[in-house]
Amino acid sequence: MCADGFLLGGFEAYARQAGVWNALPPPFELRGVRPDAWGRRTEDSLFAFAEAKTADDIDTKHTRAQLRIFGFIRVRRIVHRCPLYVSVPRSAAPRLDRVLADLGLFGAKHVIRLHIPDAFITEGR
Repeated sequence: MCADGFLLGGFEAYARQAGVWNALPPPFELRGVRPDAWGRRTEDSLFAFAEAKTADDIDTKHTRAQLRIFGFIRVRRIVHRCPLYVSVPRSAAPRLDRVLADLGLFGAKHVIRLHIPDAFITEGR
């Protein structure tokens, strides 16, 4: 998100690698769900949302609700949908593809998929 010009305004939970972002307030709730992070680009007031998922958390009712809401949000004055960044373990990318396809978001230009090497994602560390 930051590389695309978005300034983070909220960050959900402490992450060892998040640095100063850990000091941000939790994201706001939108239609009953809360993103892991959100940001806004000052040049055009476009919002963006981010979700980080483990392999076991990709195909759940909650994740589908989040992706359905964040994947179709638009800012009133802007024609384009708000970007949605979704990070998953690389080995779980096909599962994310299936969920995105079910929701009508597979191949959508505003959905930015980040495949994280599995070695970087370890439970309990």
